Amino acid sequence: MRDLAIPCSELDWQPLLTEWRWLVPSDHMPLLIGAFGDWVMCAPDGSHWSLDLLEGRYTRIAANSAEFNLAKRVEENLNLWFTADWVAIASEHGLIPAHDECLGWKVHPRLGGPFGPENIEVFSLRLYQSLMGQLHRQLPR
Repeated sequence: MRDLAIPCSELDWQPLLTEWRWLVPSDHMPLLIGAFGDWVMCAPDGSHWSLDLLEGRYTRIAANSAEFNLAKRVEENLNLWFTADWVAIASEHGLIPAHDECLGWKVHPRLGGPFGPENIEVFSLRLYQSLMGQLHRQLPR
């Protein structure tokens, strides 16, 4: 099974953020990207932020690396930041993304898609990031 998240240093991440620049400050550096395409970023002050592709929100999750490393030991946080439970469900159904892919919703739940394995698909990471950035820019906040 692919890791829950991979370091952004292993990816050409700049093009992946193109459609998220309306929400993510350009001086925030990506640290991790999850199997469902969610991000953990680091701000210049050392704080850590989460870009949630399900809700289209960008929120502060830790004051620094030490706080983040403690918080990521909590299962609830892994579900919030990386959709951990759904990654396991997808894997049980044979949906395992490659390094340049991610899991995603065929019909996004905010558009009425169901939460179920039948609505999960493996996408190109670049395509899914672009689609989700465009979708959330247009949805009401």
